Amino acid sequence: MPETPASRQRRIVDLLQTHRTLTIHELVAELGVSAMTIHRDLNRLADAGQVAKTRGGVALHGRSPGSANAVASAPMLCATCNHVVPDRTAFIVQSQQYGLVAACCPHCGLVLLERCAPDDLVLVTDFLYGQMVSAGSAAYLTGSSVSTCCRPGILAFANRTDAECFQRGFGGVIMTLSEALEHLRTRLTIP
Repeated sequence: MPETPASRQRRIVDLLQTHRTLTIHELVAELGVSAMTIHRDLNRLADAGQVAKTRGGVALHGRSPGSANAVASAPMLCATCNHVVPDRTAFIVQSQQYGLVAACCPHCGLVLLERCAPDDLVLVTDFLYGQMVSAGSAAYLTGSSVSTCCRPGILAFANRTDAECFQRGFGGVIMTLSEALEHLRTRLTIP
């Protein structure tokens, strides 16, 4: 069965987290699809602000010097609460059913995640470094003294070690994605 665009795009982001930059040729070889398919996937990821296209390749958004995605556009609004989606706390879902959907913070993103399919591409912004990471592998900090736009405030980190360092200064409880979802369900009684 062929891979879906969302799962292929998720693989591209996962590869970029390891390799920082990749060429089109490397992606073609790794994913076993045509260069045109790679370009379409990269265009979708670039439009979502998740990657920066470079000459002949791609980098995680914000990683490639001199390759600013400087296209002026209206700010994205959160699909959950209608706030503007800030770069520092953005939560992005590339869904087969809904297309590109954004949330202003991990709190709203987790609420949004309840409506998503398991194979949707789901990314969250690392609070410390501002790069997009897989939502499934991120560590979530809830109850810290740092205020975010929504309550309960939840921050995302690329890894548990960074979350622990942040927790020492600002408090809170570190959770996995499934634990954060359960925490939110009990706090908000999401069915």
